[in-house]
Amino acid sequence: MKLSILIPVYNQEQLVIKALDHLPRRDDVEVLVRDDGSTDFTLANLLQYRAEHPDLDLRVYSNGKNRGVAWTKNRLLEDCIGTYFHIHDSDDFVDTEEYNGLIDMLDNADVYTMDLIVNSGAVLNVNEANNNYYCAQIARFIRKAFAEGLEFPEEIRAGDDGHYAVALMKRNPRIVYTGIPAYHYNFPRVGSLCDLRLRGVLP
Repeated sequence: MKLSILIPVYNQEQLVIKALDHLPRRDDVEVLVRDDGSTDFTLANLLQYRAEHPDLDLRVYSNGKNRGVAWTKNRLLEDCIGTYFHIHDSDDFVDTEEYNGLIDMLDNADVYTMDLIVNSGAVLNVNEANNNYYCAQIARFIRKAFAEGLEFPEEIRAGDDGHYAVALMKRNPRIVYTGIPAYHYNFPRVGSLCDLRLRGVLP
């Protein structure tokens, strides 16, 4: 398995389906979605989607209760088998063609980056100067063996990806900055973890 796409989700019954619709269908890609105790129809919609889309290697898990995004990501990392993994937020989506091309590029480096497209249409270029800061894991394909032993800090409700990114960079990975805008980052979005943190609702 070349790539594991890991999607933690909480109360995104519609946007997570949009995310799945945009993923490429490939034999060397698996998609793992873990529901973090959603109170809407997220889990039911995921199970229905899996039944109706056998062309996508989709596995659906449930935490049973809300445990937090970091805990959910760590469990996804334990369950995936891809040589590389990508943490995909449930409210975002990819450019299918560009993303598919990036998967073809995955080879020997420890990390491959992609650029982000925000809601205004602006492109955030991920480069050596800002690699620790631009939305961390959603902009990266990471070699699983290289990241072995790293975990998202489960005591942090928002911003756990930044801590993970710093720990990852301390290992001095071989990075390919592709400059390819392949990921539509749903920012700003009222009610997102990033939004709540910026407004001081979450620590």
